[in-house]
Amino acid sequence: MSNYSLLLPLLPILGIGGFVAFWCLIVKMLSLAGWQRLAQYQVPRPLEWPHTTLRLAKLGGIRYQNAIKAGAQADGLSLKSMFMFRIGHPPLLIPWSAIGPVLAEKSFWSTFYTTTIRTENGGSVSFMFSNERLADEVTAWQQLLGR
Repeated sequence: MSNYSLLLPLLPILGIGGFVAFWCLIVKMLSLAGWQRLAQYQVPRPLEWPHTTLRLAKLGGIRYQNAIKAGAQADGLSLKSMFMFRIGHPPLLIPWSAIGPVLAEKSFWSTFYTTTIRTENGGSVSFMFSNERLADEVTAWQQLLGR
């Protein structure tokens, strides 16, 4: 028996491990474009109030499809990523004071909502999503709090 035949059963395990490592690297790199710029709003674990899955969201130029859950409550806007995107994407709780007004943009048969999220260093991150209910909730909380 050759040395190569001993390694043959390990190839699927090495392949899966290589894919997982590559996926983690890609997801971490994607987080640097937007999510990590909001790291000052990180919370230790996802908040438990109702969240809705955003069919389409764009944070800092990175497009997420069905990968982000969002929820609005008195403390602010909560964002958390789905399991496959957890590397580099900690749960966030963004206070209402950091969120700009929500603007609606129509594109053919879809409506997208955009806002900006201010960062502690004076910059901002753009946030676009396609969920009317979330847009209404964010706007209602902002009006309630006089923002």
